[in-house]
Amino acid sequence: MLVGRLLFVITGLTAALVESVAGQGQKGFKVTPLEYEGWRQYNVHCARCHGQDVLGNPVAADLLVLLGPKGPIDTEAKFADIVTAGAPASGMPSFKRVLSPEQISAIYAYIKGRAEKRIPPGRPAPPGG
Repeated sequence: MLVGRLLFVITGLTAALVESVAGQGQKGFKVTPLEYEGWRQYNVHCARCHGQDVLGNPVAADLLVLLGPKGPIDTEAKFADIVTAGAPASGMPSFKRVLSPEQISAIYAYIKGRAEKRIPPGRPAPPGG
């Protein structure tokens, strides 16, 4: 009987924890529509090399540092130039034929928000949701 009660309590606690975590993931956090689109595009085109949530990866440059407050990529124009042309010496391909200027701008907005610590890691809430 005691084992049954313990199992019931553990099952209930586990279900509550899973529900709580799932609810947090569904809500997400607020970002602008441009930053949300940047998050989407980043995950499709950039995350495999630069790391999920822009958290870095030993394969490619640390974008949080490069676009951070004292980083060398201090304007959207510099970012767009690098993404468009690529950095062949570092192994980064050109995205000129892959990403539109609007997509590059959105990715910049997302990464800049992460670098400035305005956007936390994780999945943001869809705009209007």
